[in-house]
Amino acid sequence: MLIFRKKQHEWIEKMKREHLCFKRMMKALNSEQSQGMYAYKIQKFMKYQLKHNHVKHIEDFESLLKFDSEKITDILEQYVYDLEDEGLISDSVKSTIAAPELFFEMNRKLWHKKLVRRSIEKTDRVQAGQEPATDEDIQIMLSYCERSLRKQAIIHFLASTGIRPAALVDPIIRLKHLTPMPNPNSPIIEPEWCYAVKIYDESNENYWSFLTPEAKLIIDRYLNGRKLSGEILTDESPLFTTLNSRHHTKNTHLSDTNLKNTLHNIIVGSKIPRKHVGNRFDKAIIYMFRKRFNGKLKMDNDVNSNIAEKLMAHKRGLDGVYLKPTRDECYREFVKAIPQLTIDPTERQKIEIETKQQKIDELESKTTTIDEQAKQIKELQIQQEDQARLLRLIEKYPRMQD
Repeated sequence: MLIFRKKQHEWIEKMKREHLCFKRMMKALNSEQSQGMYAYKIQKFMKYQLKHNHVKHIEDFESLLKFDSEKITDILEQYVYDLEDEGLISDSVKSTIAAPELFFEMNRKLWHKKLVRRSIEKTDRVQAGQEPATDEDIQIMLSYCERSLRKQAIIHFLASTGIRPAALVDPIIRLKHLTPMPNPNSPIIEPEWCYAVKIYDESNENYWSFLTPEAKLIIDRYLNGRKLSGEILTDESPLFTTLNSRHHTKNTHLSDTNLKNTLHNIIVGSKIPRKHVGNRFDKAIIYMFRKRFNGKLKMDNDVNSNIAEKLMAHKRGLDGVYLKPTRDECYREFVKAIPQLTIDPTERQKIEIETKQQKIDELESKTTTIDEQAKQIKELQIQQEDQARLLRLIEKYPRMQD
């Protein structure tokens, strides 16, 4: 896989040097992962055009730019029909034609885009990858990985943050992106109860995510294991590394591809229940964690819905643009979902008991405050009554005033 990615990167750089029209398309993509995905899909499109004699070879991008609006529309429309004949559902067709569409857009070519899009047949077929991971699924995976702190840490990190795969490397999440957070519900000061994690640092897409106490514990154990193995950890050290990083190989950080391969092996090895949906599964390798995270935030707790969208890195409506909650404001809402996000039933019960006790303490504190206020009011009433009696006596016996 690494060899494939290296060759793909070399091919992309070569095309960017030799074809300005290809370079324009790549400049519209922010991440290396997106460039790789679009490069693969534009290659597939070019092979299709070669088959239909529209280009001379798969790198003949310039020939496509000679076509007028009607011809481009015909080409894309026929491409849609053939993709559907291959068995692709509507969402897959849309993602596949996105590459040639971007190519034409970035090179200022016009075509009937609505016509092409509406030619995609809508299907009622159940889509793959729609089911979230269950708590039981994750417990099974963790049990399967009981001898690997690294794998356990990866699973806990995904379950606690619900990040997209690219967020791991865009930029690389390093130790400097972790910030200890206190327990807001404990009378005893716990300054390092959770971790805040800065995702997409130094970009307009940046946001705060968080690790539950359970996840933080496993992450700390994993990092301590790396120290004991002789690795010198600094703020610039990647949070997750490849297995060979201690041997000073070039690829020291865990890439999104490494992540997918690792999780695929865990899922297959642990045999968590998954159902086939076409050629795929109902539970996606990484996104099943994200779907679980989304559900936990929005069900059975009082997390602010707008903050929940921020923790999912979603942009919706004006709140997606103008709402800029602070780290502490996001953390305050995340804390409400910690019991649901916690995987170990014992840990979950412990946190739920602590949360309930905190609510009891707050109620007792309020009751005590109310009792004290009632006592103060009673004393004030007595003082007022004494003053009123004194005034009546003064009015009756004026000499008392002297």
